[in-house]
Amino acid sequence: MDNRQTAFARACEGIIANLKKRNMEGYFFEDSVSCVRAILEMMPEGSVVSWGGSASIQESGMMDALKQGNYRLIDRSEAKTPEEQREIYARTVMSDYYFMSSNAITYEGELVNFDGNGNRVGCLIHGPRHVMLIMGMNKVTASLESAVQRVRTMACPPNAVRLNR
Repeated sequence: MDNRQTAFARACEGIIANLKKRNMEGYFFEDSVSCVRAILEMMPEGSVVSWGGSASIQESGMMDALKQGNYRLIDRSEAKTPEEQREIYARTVMSDYYFMSSNAITYEGELVNFDGNGNRVGCLIHGPRHVMLIMGMNKVTASLESAVQRVRTMACPPNAVRLNR
């Protein structure tokens, strides 16, 4: 492990301890391949899986792994009408595993999310049996104030472009 990875691992020890105080489990992985492999080992085949919009899930390789695995996927992009989309969101809440990311996380373990239609935050708070957040070290901030600043300046602009807003 190089110095940067060692520093990240040490920072994550504190974040993980603070997540535990908030009744959440956290893990540190040196790379996305290790992260995806570990998550897939936690999930039984045949699990019902869904996700919120997230570049982190795509970039980590998690989406490809889910689509190639033996899971029952609830994919909101398959909705052809607003009614179908509403039905998919309703089924998502009852999924076994829900994947998302947060826009930022503080060293204190505070998750910060700005959510366009509330699906990610809704599922994070209540619903799916297991909520799996995938976040890179780029999302770690020193404080709640810097987290909000990160969301406004680093997360929202690319998401607005991605979503044609």
